[in-house]
Amino acid sequence: MELNEWIQAANQTFIAMKDPYESVEKVYPRALEKYSVGSRYMGVKNKSHIPRHLIEQLETFRYILHTLDKASMGGRAIDVSLINPISGRPMTGSSSGTAINVLLGINDLGIGTDGGGSVLAPAMAVQLFGFISPIIEQEHLEKFSSTSTDGIGFHASIGFMSREFEVILHAIQCVLPLEDTKTIASPRIFATGPLDDLDVAKNVKIVQTPNLFGERELLIEFLKENLSECDFLISKEGPVDFLGFGDTVLGHLGYEANRSQQSSGKGLIRVANMVDATALVVPTKDFACGYVLLCESTLPKVKAMLEFAKTIALSQDPLLKKYFQNIENYFPDEFV
Repeated sequence: MELNEWIQAANQTFIAMKDPYESVEKVYPRALEKYSVGSRYMGVKNKSHIPRHLIEQLETFRYILHTLDKASMGGRAIDVSLINPISGRPMTGSSSGTAINVLLGINDLGIGTDGGGSVLAPAMAVQLFGFISPIIEQEHLEKFSSTSTDGIGFHASIGFMSREFEVILHAIQCVLPLEDTKTIASPRIFATGPLDDLDVAKNVKIVQTPNLFGERELLIEFLKENLSECDFLISKEGPVDFLGFGDTVLGHLGYEANRSQQSSGKGLIRVANMVDATALVVPTKDFACGYVLLCESTLPKVKAMLEFAKTIALSQDPLLKKYFQNIENYFPDEFV
Protein backbone atom coordinates (compact mmCIF):
# COMPACT_ATOMS: atom_id res chain seq x y z
CA MET A 1 0.00 0.00 0.00
CA GLU A 2 1.25 3.47 -0.87
CA LEU A 3 2.56 5.56 2.00
CA ASN A 4 0.02 8.33 1.25
CA GLU A 5 -2.87 6.00 2.06
CA TRP A 6 -1.37 5.12 5.42
CA ILE A 7 -0.82 8.80 6.16
CA GLN A 8 -4.40 9.64 5.23
CA ALA A 9 -5.76 6.88 7.45
CA ALA A 10 -3.56 8.03 10.32
CA ASN A 11 -4.68 11.63 9.82
CA GLN A 12 -8.31 10.53 10.14
CA THR A 13 -7.46 9.07 13.53
CA PHE A 14 -5.50 12.16 14.59
CA ILE A 15 -8.54 14.36 13.89
CA ALA A 16 -10.79 11.92 15.74
CA MET A 17 -8.52 12.00 18.80
CA LYS A 18 -8.38 15.80 18.74
CA ASP A 19 -12.18 15.80 18.51
CA PRO A 20 -12.46 19.45 17.43
CA TYR A 21 -16.28 19.57 17.56
CA GLU A 22 -16.71 17.25 20.59
CA SER A 23 -18.61 14.79 18.42
CA VAL A 24 -16.59 11.68 19.27
CA GLU A 25 -17.40 9.49 22.26
CA LYS A 26 -14.64 6.91 21.76
CA VAL A 27 -11.82 6.41 19.25
CA TYR A 28 -10.35 3.06 18.26
CA PRO A 29 -6.82 4.20 17.27
CA ARG A 30 -5.66 0.65 16.54
CA ALA A 31 -8.05 0.62 13.58
CA LEU A 32 -4.96 1.59 11.59
CA GLU A 33 -3.55 -1.90 12.17
CA LYS A 34 -6.47 -3.33 10.16
CA TYR A 35 -6.17 -0.80 7.35
CA SER A 36 -5.35 -1.96 3.82
CA VAL A 37 -5.93 -0.76 0.27
CA GLY A 38 -9.63 -0.09 -0.25
CA SER A 39 -10.52 -0.02 3.45
CA ARG A 40 -12.95 2.54 4.82
CA TYR A 41 -13.42 3.83 8.34
CA MET A 42 -16.88 3.75 9.87
CA GLY A 43 -18.35 5.47 12.91
CA VAL A 44 -21.32 4.18 14.89
CA LYS A 45 -23.90 6.04 16.91
CA ASN A 46 -23.62 4.77 20.45
CA LYS A 47 -27.04 3.08 20.61
CA SER A 48 -27.95 -0.52 21.44
CA HIS A 49 -30.33 -0.46 18.46
CA ILE A 50 -27.30 -1.05 16.23
CA PRO A 51 -26.31 -4.71 16.61
CA ARG A 52 -22.76 -5.97 16.63
CA HIS A 53 -23.81 -8.36 13.85
CA LEU A 54 -24.20 -5.44 11.41
CA ILE A 55 -20.73 -4.12 12.21
CA GLU A 56 -19.22 -7.57 11.72
CA GLN A 57 -21.05 -7.92 8.39
CA LEU A 58 -19.64 -4.62 7.15
CA GLU A 59 -16.18 -5.55 8.40
CA THR A 60 -16.16 -8.45 5.92
CA PHE A 61 -16.39 -5.77 3.21
CA ARG A 62 -13.35 -3.91 4.64
CA TYR A 63 -15.14 -1.31 6.71
CA ILE A 64 -13.25 -0.73 9.96
CA LEU A 65 -14.87 0.41 13.19
CA HIS A 66 -13.14 3.70 14.00
CA THR A 67 -15.31 5.70 16.42
CA LEU A 68 -18.34 5.62 18.66
CA ASP A 69 -20.24 8.82 18.01
CA LYS A 70 -22.12 11.16 20.30
CA ALA A 71 -25.87 11.57 19.90
CA SER A 72 -28.38 14.11 21.14
CA MET A 73 -29.78 13.50 24.61
CA GLY A 74 -33.08 11.63 24.57
CA GLY A 75 -33.08 11.39 20.78
CA ARG A 76 -33.90 15.09 20.48
CA ALA A 77 -34.26 16.49 16.94
CA ILE A 78 -31.71 19.21 17.64
CA ASP A 79 -28.55 18.69 19.63
CA VAL A 80 -27.88 21.72 21.82
CA SER A 81 -24.55 20.24 22.99
CA LEU A 82 -23.00 20.11 19.49
CA ILE A 83 -22.74 22.76 16.79
CA ASN A 84 -23.13 22.37 13.06
CA PRO A 85 -19.56 22.90 11.78
CA ILE A 86 -20.83 24.67 8.65
CA SER A 87 -23.47 27.05 10.05
CA GLY A 88 -22.32 27.39 13.66
CA ARG A 89 -25.89 26.76 14.85
CA PRO A 90 -27.05 23.88 17.07
CA MET A 91 -26.53 20.59 15.26
CA THR A 92 -29.45 18.56 14.00
CA GLY A 93 -30.10 15.34 15.97
CA SER A 94 -30.20 12.75 17.00
CA SER A 95 -27.41 11.05 14.99
CA SER A 96 -25.60 14.36 15.29
CA GLY A 97 -22.08 13.24 16.13
CA THR A 98 -22.16 10.56 13.46
CA ALA A 99 -22.94 13.14 10.77
CA ILE A 100 -20.27 15.56 11.99
CA ASN A 101 -17.61 12.83 12.03
CA VAL A 102 -18.37 11.94 8.41
CA LEU A 103 -18.27 15.60 7.34
CA LEU A 104 -14.87 16.06 9.00
CA GLY A 105 -13.45 13.03 7.19
CA ILE A 106 -12.91 11.11 10.43
CA ASN A 107 -15.10 8.38 8.96
CA ASP A 108 -16.11 7.46 5.44
CA LEU A 109 -19.36 5.85 6.56
CA GLY A 110 -21.59 6.74 9.49
CA ILE A 111 -24.17 4.37 10.98
CA GLY A 112 -27.07 5.85 12.92
CA THR A 113 -30.66 5.23 13.90
CA ASP A 114 -33.72 7.07 12.64
CA GLY A 115 -37.10 7.31 14.33
CA GLY A 116 -38.43 10.61 13.04
CA GLY A 117 -35.62 11.91 10.86
CA SER A 118 -32.61 11.25 13.08
CA VAL A 119 -30.38 10.06 10.22
CA LEU A 120 -31.89 11.84 7.22
CA ALA A 121 -32.05 15.29 8.84
CA PRO A 122 -28.50 15.49 10.28
CA ALA A 123 -27.15 14.15 7.00
CA MET A 124 -28.91 16.89 5.09
CA ALA A 125 -27.80 19.49 7.64
CA VAL A 126 -24.12 18.97 6.69
CA GLN A 127 -24.41 18.13 2.96
CA LEU A 128 -24.23 14.35 3.29
CA PHE A 129 -26.06 11.47 1.67
CA GLY A 130 -28.35 9.71 4.12
CA PHE A 131 -30.21 6.40 3.79
CA ILE A 132 -32.60 4.49 6.05
CA SER A 133 -34.52 1.26 5.62
CA PRO A 134 -36.52 -0.92 8.03
CA ILE A 135 -35.23 -3.94 6.09
CA ILE A 136 -31.79 -3.54 7.67
CA GLU A 137 -31.60 -5.69 10.83
CA GLN A 138 -35.40 -5.78 10.95
CA GLU A 139 -35.68 -8.64 13.41
CA HIS A 140 -33.29 -7.00 15.87
CA LEU A 141 -35.04 -3.62 15.72
CA GLU A 142 -38.45 -5.12 16.46
CA LYS A 143 -37.24 -5.45 20.06
CA PHE A 144 -37.24 -1.68 20.41
CA SER A 145 -40.36 0.47 20.38
CA SER A 146 -40.46 4.21 20.96
CA THR A 147 -42.84 7.14 21.07
CA SER A 148 -41.97 10.47 19.46
CA THR A 149 -42.13 13.72 21.39
CA ASP A 150 -45.47 14.40 19.69
CA GLY A 151 -46.92 11.02 20.70
CA ILE A 152 -46.43 8.85 17.59
CA GLY A 153 -45.32 5.25 18.13
CA PHE A 154 -42.65 3.69 15.92
CA HIS A 155 -39.73 1.29 15.59
CA ALA A 156 -36.44 2.90 14.64
CA SER A 157 -34.60 2.09 11.42
CA ILE A 158 -30.86 1.85 10.92
CA GLY A 159 -29.31 4.18 8.39
CA PHE A 160 -26.06 5.19 6.72
CA MET A 161 -24.38 8.53 5.96
CA SER A 162 -21.53 9.34 3.58
CA ARG A 163 -19.92 12.22 1.72
CA GLU A 164 -19.91 10.42 -1.63
CA PHE A 165 -22.76 8.49 -3.20
CA GLU A 166 -20.58 5.53 -4.19
CA VAL A 167 -19.76 4.87 -0.52
CA ILE A 168 -23.34 4.84 0.70
CA LEU A 169 -24.41 2.75 -2.30
CA HIS A 170 -21.67 0.22 -1.57
CA ALA A 171 -22.69 0.00 2.10
CA ILE A 172 -26.33 -0.56 1.11
CA GLN A 173 -25.31 -3.31 -1.31
CA CYS A 174 -23.32 -4.97 1.49
CA VAL A 175 -26.45 -5.45 3.61
CA LEU A 176 -29.28 -5.70 1.06
CA PRO A 177 -29.33 -8.26 -1.82
CA LEU A 178 -29.92 -5.73 -4.59
CA GLU A 179 -27.74 -7.32 -7.27
CA ASP A 180 -30.14 -10.24 -7.63
CA THR A 181 -33.21 -7.99 -7.55
CA LYS A 182 -35.32 -7.40 -10.63
CA THR A 183 -34.88 -3.98 -12.24
CA ILE A 184 -37.93 -1.77 -12.84
CA ALA A 185 -37.51 -0.53 -16.41
CA SER A 186 -39.72 2.58 -16.28
CA PRO A 187 -40.35 3.54 -12.66
CA ARG A 188 -43.44 5.48 -11.69
CA ILE A 189 -42.23 8.68 -10.01
CA PHE A 190 -44.35 11.01 -7.88
CA ALA A 191 -43.20 14.41 -6.62
CA THR A 192 -44.49 16.91 -4.10
CA GLY A 193 -43.71 19.83 -6.41
CA PRO A 194 -42.02 20.83 -9.68
CA LEU A 195 -38.51 19.48 -10.29
CA ASP A 196 -37.48 22.01 -12.88
CA ASP A 197 -33.80 21.70 -12.00
CA LEU A 198 -33.85 17.98 -12.85
CA ASP A 199 -34.23 16.57 -16.33
CA VAL A 200 -37.09 14.26 -15.33
CA ALA A 201 -40.15 16.47 -15.54
CA LYS A 202 -41.87 14.43 -18.26
CA ASN A 203 -41.61 11.24 -16.18
CA VAL A 204 -42.90 12.71 -12.93
CA LYS A 205 -46.43 13.11 -11.61
CA ILE A 206 -46.98 16.03 -9.24
CA VAL A 207 -49.32 14.93 -6.46
CA GLN A 208 -51.43 17.05 -4.15
CA THR A 209 -49.49 17.40 -0.92
CA PRO A 210 -50.32 18.71 2.55
CA ASN A 211 -48.09 21.32 4.19
CA LEU A 212 -44.72 19.56 4.27
CA PHE A 213 -43.74 21.43 7.43
CA GLY A 214 -47.05 20.99 9.27
CA GLU A 215 -48.48 18.20 11.40
CA ARG A 216 -46.84 14.81 11.04
CA GLU A 217 -50.14 12.92 11.09
CA LEU A 218 -51.19 14.44 7.76
CA LEU A 219 -47.84 13.59 6.20
CA ILE A 220 -48.12 10.02 7.43
CA GLU A 221 -51.54 9.70 5.80
CA PHE A 222 -50.18 11.24 2.60
CA LEU A 223 -47.33 8.74 2.34
CA LYS A 224 -49.55 5.77 3.13
CA GLU A 225 -51.88 6.81 0.30
CA ASN A 226 -49.20 7.54 -2.30
CA LEU A 227 -46.21 5.23 -1.82
CA SER A 228 -48.23 2.20 -2.88
CA GLU A 229 -49.18 3.98 -6.13
CA CYS A 230 -45.64 4.79 -7.27
CA ASP A 231 -42.19 3.24 -7.35
CA PHE A 232 -40.73 6.17 -5.45
CA LEU A 233 -41.61 9.72 -4.49
CA ILE A 234 -39.41 12.83 -4.49
CA SER A 235 -39.62 15.82 -2.17
CA LYS A 236 -37.22 18.77 -2.20
CA GLU A 237 -36.59 19.95 1.36
CA GLY A 238 -34.41 22.23 3.49
CA PRO A 239 -32.53 24.20 4.53
CA VAL A 240 -32.56 22.00 7.62
CA ASP A 241 -32.38 23.82 10.98
CA PHE A 242 -31.00 27.01 9.44
CA LEU A 243 -33.97 29.39 9.29
CA GLY A 244 -35.67 27.71 12.27
CA PHE A 245 -35.34 24.66 14.49
CA GLY A 246 -37.38 21.54 13.77
CA ASP A 247 -37.74 20.36 17.33
CA THR A 248 -40.95 19.45 19.14
CA VAL A 249 -39.50 20.22 22.58
CA LEU A 250 -39.07 23.83 21.48
CA GLY A 251 -41.96 23.92 19.02
CA HIS A 252 -44.75 23.19 21.50
CA LEU A 253 -43.92 26.28 23.60
CA GLY A 254 -46.18 28.82 21.96
CA TYR A 255 -46.79 30.46 18.62
CA GLU A 256 -43.33 31.86 17.91
CA ALA A 257 -41.60 28.62 18.86
CA ASN A 258 -44.01 26.67 16.65
CA ARG A 259 -43.34 29.05 13.77
CA SER A 260 -39.61 28.42 14.19
CA GLN A 261 -40.29 24.69 14.12
CA GLN A 262 -42.20 24.96 10.83
CA SER A 263 -39.35 27.06 9.36
CA SER A 264 -36.86 24.25 9.92
CA GLY A 265 -37.03 22.84 6.39
CA LYS A 266 -37.90 19.35 7.64
CA GLY A 267 -40.76 17.74 5.75
CA LEU A 268 -41.16 14.09 4.82
CA ILE A 269 -37.81 13.25 6.42
CA ARG A 270 -39.69 13.49 9.74
CA VAL A 271 -42.11 10.69 8.89
CA ALA A 272 -40.32 8.40 6.43
CA ASN A 273 -39.46 5.85 9.10
CA MET A 274 -42.89 6.13 10.72
CA VAL A 275 -44.53 4.64 7.62
CA ASP A 276 -41.83 1.94 7.27
CA ALA A 277 -40.51 3.57 4.11
CA THR A 278 -37.01 3.29 2.74
CA ALA A 279 -35.63 6.78 2.15
CA LEU A 280 -32.58 8.49 0.73
CA VAL A 281 -31.38 12.08 1.05
CA VAL A 282 -29.40 13.44 -1.92
CA PRO A 283 -27.79 16.81 -1.10
CA THR A 284 -27.95 19.71 -3.55
CA LYS A 285 -25.50 22.60 -3.96
CA ASP A 286 -27.60 24.72 -1.58
CA PHE A 287 -26.71 24.56 2.09
CA ALA A 288 -28.63 21.96 4.11
CA CYS A 289 -31.00 21.27 1.19
CA GLY A 290 -31.62 18.05 -0.66
CA TYR A 291 -33.93 15.74 -2.52
CA VAL A 292 -35.71 13.25 -0.30
CA LEU A 293 -36.53 10.02 -2.16
CA LEU A 294 -38.97 7.61 -0.52
CA CYS A 295 -40.37 4.23 -1.48
CA GLU A 296 -42.08 1.19 -0.06
CA SER A 297 -39.52 -1.13 1.48
CA THR A 298 -39.43 -3.72 -1.28
CA LEU A 299 -36.14 -4.55 -2.95
CA PRO A 300 -37.24 -3.73 -6.55
CA LYS A 301 -38.44 -0.27 -5.51
CA VAL A 302 -35.34 0.37 -3.41
CA LYS A 303 -33.16 -0.60 -6.37
CA ALA A 304 -35.09 1.69 -8.74
CA MET A 305 -34.80 4.58 -6.30
CA LEU A 306 -31.04 4.12 -5.92
CA GLU A 307 -30.51 3.86 -9.67
CA PHE A 308 -32.33 7.17 -10.11
CA ALA A 309 -30.37 8.77 -7.27
CA LYS A 310 -27.13 7.87 -9.01
CA THR A 311 -28.13 10.14 -11.91
CA ILE A 312 -28.60 13.23 -9.69
CA ALA A 313 -25.86 12.68 -7.10
CA LEU A 314 -23.18 15.36 -6.88
CA SER A 315 -19.63 15.08 -5.56
CA GLN A 316 -18.87 16.73 -2.25
CA ASP A 317 -18.40 20.49 -2.37
CA PRO A 318 -14.63 21.01 -2.84
CA LEU A 319 -14.45 23.89 -0.35
CA LEU A 320 -16.03 21.76 2.38
CA LYS A 321 -13.50 19.04 1.64
CA LYS A 322 -10.61 21.49 1.67
CA TYR A 323 -11.66 23.10 4.94
CA PHE A 324 -12.98 20.24 7.07
CA GLN A 325 -10.76 17.36 5.93
CA ASN A 326 -7.43 19.20 5.74
CA ILE A 327 -5.13 17.95 8.48
CA GLU A 328 -3.24 21.26 8.43
CA ASN A 329 -6.33 23.06 9.73
CA TYR A 330 -6.32 20.87 12.84
CA PHE A 331 -2.54 20.64 13.33
CA PRO A 332 -1.07 23.79 11.77
CA ASP A 333 2.61 24.60 11.63
CA GLU A 334 3.36 26.53 14.79
CA PHE A 335 5.85 29.17 15.78
CA VAL A 336 9.14 27.67 16.93
